[in-house]
Amino acid sequence: MKRLFYPFFALLLLSCNLPGADFPQPTPSPNTPFPTQSSTQTPTLLSPTETATPILPTPTSSPIPCDQFVADYCITEGSFLFQRPIFPPDTMMIDLTYAYASTQNGKRDAHHGVEFQNAFGTPVHAAGDGVVVFADKDAVTKFSPWTNFYGNVVVIQHAGEIYTLYAHLSIILVLPGQQVSVGDEIGKVGQTGGATGSHLHFEVRKGSDYMDYFSTENPELWLVPPIGTGAISITLLTKEDRNYERPLVVTRYAEGSDEPLFVYYISTYTKGFEHNAEDAALSNLPPGRYKIAFSSPMGLKERIVLVEAGKLTEIIFDLK
Repeated sequence: MKRLFYPFFALLLLSCNLPGADFPQPTPSPNTPFPTQSSTQTPTLLSPTETATPILPTPTSSPIPCDQFVADYCITEGSFLFQRPIFPPDTMMIDLTYAYASTQNGKRDAHHGVEFQNAFGTPVHAAGDGVVVFADKDAVTKFSPWTNFYGNVVVIQHAGEIYTLYAHLSIILVLPGQQVSVGDEIGKVGQTGGATGSHLHFEVRKGSDYMDYFSTENPELWLVPPIGTGAISITLLTKEDRNYERPLVVTRYAEGSDEPLFVYYISTYTKGFEHNAEDAALSNLPPGRYKIAFSSPMGLKERIVLVEAGKLTEIIFDLK
């Protein structure tokens, strides 16, 4: 996937953000399989000298996969393998002001994880079953280009070469080699390393080298959405071989109308995240009807999609 940045004209984008009365309804995704109905076979009694002819089973249809290059969107089960590392009543929602693979408009280094803003000492829990492979300061072992960047760090290995990383902890409560179960307390929120304010920095890394700074995945696509919410992923196919942060506007509509209820302002991933399958993601979305809008070399692009609770809505824009 390749991206190209073009300057935005904010007034144009926002003006196009308000829905018109003649907005087309979203094209439903063909996710529900329709099995072929076969007739019931009536058994026949045979005499001792007769040989039964075997009745072959009637083949049934397989689910028709959703083609993202044809459909406006596809609704899938996603890869929601992990529970949130912060439990209620503490803040379990991801801070969107410094999203994954963003730079806050060039003000900060590219973000390789997500933040859970919580008070000093808030319990931090294992997001899934696994084995602790690291539990110490990053004063010598580096998980980024710099030492003393994450402070007190815990890394847990899960099945399938998937790792979760918990950084800036005030206290570490586990040891390397220790087996942990989902929900076990592994540390407490702190402000160690390069943190500005107490919070949990959380990452998902995939691959054989969990110390690779560029092996991260967007945690919003791995954490189970809060009850009653879903998530979206957006992919832009372009002719470019590198990423550029491109502003996106995601509008949520009132049920059964074109009245906007809420607007999310996010951006596509910045340079260095070309390995990701998608270019933007957003979770904790109430079910309903949404519009994705952004500027492109081909003009203003818009797409109406649906979000379902507990599911992932995948959208692809072909800009080639």
